Amino acid sequence: MGPGSHATVAAALEINRTALEVYAHNFPYPCVVCTIESLPASRLRRWHADLWWMSPPCQPFTRRGLGNDLEDPRAQALVAMIRRLGELRPRYLALENVPGFLGSRVDDLLRKTLERSGYTAVRERLLCPSEFGIPNRRRRFYLVASTERLLPVPAVSRRALRLREYLDTCDRPELRVEPDLAKRYRGALDLVDAEDPEAMTACFTSAYGRSPVRSGSYLAAKSGIRRFSPSEILRLLGFPASFELPAEMALRNAWRLVGNSVSLVPVRSMLATIPELASIRPVRHSVKEMTYGGIR
Repeated sequence: MGPGSHATVAAALEINRTALEVYAHNFPYPCVVCTIESLPASRLRRWHADLWWMSPPCQPFTRRGLGNDLEDPRAQALVAMIRRLGELRPRYLALENVPGFLGSRVDDLLRKTLERSGYTAVRERLLCPSEFGIPNRRRRFYLVASTERLLPVPAVSRRALRLREYLDTCDRPELRVEPDLAKRYRGALDLVDAEDPEAMTACFTSAYGRSPVRSGSYLAAKSGIRRFSPSEILRLLGFPASFELPAEMALRNAWRLVGNSVSLVPVRSMLATIPELASIRPVRHSVKEMTYGGIR
């Protein structure tokens, strides 16, 4: 990856086969099913990756996930990659996680490793899609580190769109919330109205569709209260229209995957600190037909 060159993906590593199936459905790059902590440094070295992107499990750093930090088995993949980082020193590292990651013992381990391994340039921000004009709250911590140089984090470019512009054009009966459940949890559901110009959706999590509260918003529609479709959530997360979930995928699996995903607009903003990626710019025709420019 050099100035003015095309960026290619060396490999996507994941233990969840369903997630990798979706990845392979959309991208031609190599997919490897594995536990990250089982990868030896020699195999990572063979990919010659200039940039490591990491979105490790957030449960070790959240109250709902018990916040067990280093003691949580789900933190071990990140700990293993931090150790590999010190050995292999890729030119760039990028990480995304919940705000609770800041100040954790894993965060301390990462920062000490970065300092010891010669990562002299670091950019970090707490960013939320709502800052970019997207009607969704998903505040996350982002960090980019380099052994060379980084550009400043770009100023936030805000282009506010109303929630209704992110919605599907047809009503799907399977999204409707059962009247008994709606009545039981009426005071706890995060309800938003598509016609409200100030409507702001809550963070969608992997529990959406299973847990009725604190997992995402519900839409107050003419036909009653309904859940957001996976495609609507993907739009709120900034995914282009070309990105597809397999048609045969069950709703519960689709919600789990999109809830575990990332918000692409803040990610793009942070990756623009990498000189070779600074030319990436979003090209928005409409929310329903959203495409993105690439590196030329």
